[in-house]
Amino acid sequence: MDKVFLYLLGAGASSQALPLASQFAERLTSFANYLLDNAPHDNSKKALFEALDWLAKEASHHFSVDTFAKKLYFRGDIQNLKKLKAALSSYLVIEQSIHHVDKRYDAFFASVLKFDNSMQLSLPGHLRILTWNYDTQLEKAYYGFCDDYDKVIKGITFNKSIFRINGCCGTYPPGRIGNSFRASLNTTGEPEWKAGIELYNQYMNDPSSPAPEINFAWEDPTHNKLKNVGINLLSDVTDLVVIGYSFPYFNREIDDIIFKQFDNLFRVYLQFPDGKHATIEERIKKLLSDDLKSVKIIRFLGTDLFCIPDDL
Repeated sequence: MDKVFLYLLGAGASSQALPLASQFAERLTSFANYLLDNAPHDNSKKALFEALDWLAKEASHHFSVDTFAKKLYFRGDIQNLKKLKAALSSYLVIEQSIHHVDKRYDAFFASVLKFDNSMQLSLPGHLRILTWNYDTQLEKAYYGFCDDYDKVIKGITFNKSIFRINGCCGTYPPGRIGNSFRASLNTTGEPEWKAGIELYNQYMNDPSSPAPEINFAWEDPTHNKLKNVGINLLSDVTDLVVIGYSFPYFNREIDDIIFKQFDNLFRVYLQFPDGKHATIEERIKKLLSDDLKSVKIIRFLGTDLFCIPDDL
């Protein structure tokens, strides 16, 4: 049987460019103040500043932004849930425009990208990506290799071999690639204030505007979208590479759905800082069905580069 590799990415996969859950409240606070002091002096930035300040304070009282979001969802507080997503999406657009891409994505694409028969840059056919992250680090890294927005959108954003469990930031309306999304790919290091501020105002000021495309997996109680994707994305996976995702109890239902769709899994690579592997390994073993108990789990030490198996 041919080998099929699936990369499962968590927040740790973008940690060299964006904050982890434990750092989010502090980063949002400093970013909100940075926005206030440096963005163009007009009234349009006030609403985003207030939303970021609100989100930072709430995040400091919860384990993560996702936890706060789920609380709003259970309360039926749809307006504040939309506000959370809009602020988060706008923050990620501007924050990513300021910083270079997490260099590990850059090195990863340098290792795996190839030209297809049409001489178009592409991912190998036996490689898939499943990510919990709603950032655009994948796009930003790919853009560095082709410098063409249309090719980024085709090669990454709408690539059927890539699935975003929690959606993606920066699109308005959902599914439309506009200025704010492109702004997050900026490589000049200049903050894209206008794009981020306009994105927030579009989401919040238009009564008929759709919700941001950050859609947490638990907002779909049936999980039909993930189950349907799994038919084509997961069933023939032989090798799973886990980077920066700790399988928290919070996500146990989604993780169980994902692992139930593995029919041919043979190996699991775990990439984490030294000392973290044992806990993650135990969580994965509980997710494996009886038919997959013989799966080989390989610990990959070091986080300077993404793990790339020799036979990828």
